[in-house]
Amino acid sequence: MNLKKCSRILFLTLSGTLGVITAAIAAFPDKPVTVMVPYPAGGGTDALARKLARALSDYWKVPVVVENAGGAEGQIGTQRVLNAPADGYTLLFQISQMLLWDKTVPNNKIDVVNDFRYVSKIQTSPLVFGIAAKLPVHDFEEYVAWCKSNECAWGSGSAYAQLIGKQLMAEVGLSNAVNIPYRGTAPMMTDVLGRHIAMAVPAVTSSLGQIKGGAFRPLAVGSTERFDQLPDVPTLAELKYPVLGETWYGLLVAKKTPEPVFERIVDAVKAASVDEGLQAQIRAEGGKPVFNAPDVFQREVEQESKQLNTLLDKYWSSQD
Repeated sequence: MNLKKCSRILFLTLSGTLGVITAAIAAFPDKPVTVMVPYPAGGGTDALARKLARALSDYWKVPVVVENAGGAEGQIGTQRVLNAPADGYTLLFQISQMLLWDKTVPNNKIDVVNDFRYVSKIQTSPLVFGIAAKLPVHDFEEYVAWCKSNECAWGSGSAYAQLIGKQLMAEVGLSNAVNIPYRGTAPMMTDVLGRHIAMAVPAVTSSLGQIKGGAFRPLAVGSTERFDQLPDVPTLAELKYPVLGETWYGLLVAKKTPEPVFERIVDAVKAASVDEGLQAQIRAEGGKPVFNAPDVFQREVEQESKQLNTLLDKYWSSQD
């Protein structure tokens, strides 16, 4: 076989392969899509991911299923997304907690800024600094005064809440305030309502039911402005404490996802963002709908990662 004929066969083969790949991308999605949630089923992150999955399924007219793979601070499920083909059929639903991994998870090998493309932030929910309603304290300054003369333990259900809580206690000057880390929000809320700890630091999404029920009294929130669902609760900034704590929930894909596929995912999320039912559900459960553009989300993640690393250097230790 001469060189010219070999070259023609190779050209036709490559052209055919490219054509198949192009057709597959153009048809995306033509089979079920998986949204990986790297946390246990039943939690707030899982619930929001399922709401989003239903909206994406309605738009694409294909099943969008949620798969839970909890463990290792969310790294197990996240790694599964990185190990899957970067074809857009395995999406990642994550929270801002992941930005702490480089310094809080031993032997971390996931580059959270550079291993992914950030599709959209779906919602935010501020951390709320609250107490059992039975505690004889009615505002944050009363809590500080009470804490200085009593045993004063406070709980955190995530590394993120622990870090922001440590920053606040340092700003306030509560050196006697002992942190109790919990594996999740539920046991922490049980202990604060039972007055085994003085304060808990959950996200509003994880505590709105107890707040509305009157069992958990919010003293301050970590957002930049007052939160719509808790209009009477001041921000820490209003109280003159330069501390911000707000959890985001967002959709990501592997870095090498083809651009046309990425754009189709972005378009689907844009369609979901105007779903009034989805927005109402987010607000009803303690969140604030965001749905920002990929470049905005990426830029915010890069900035927040730098800010959190500064806080980690100041307030975190290897014993935490």
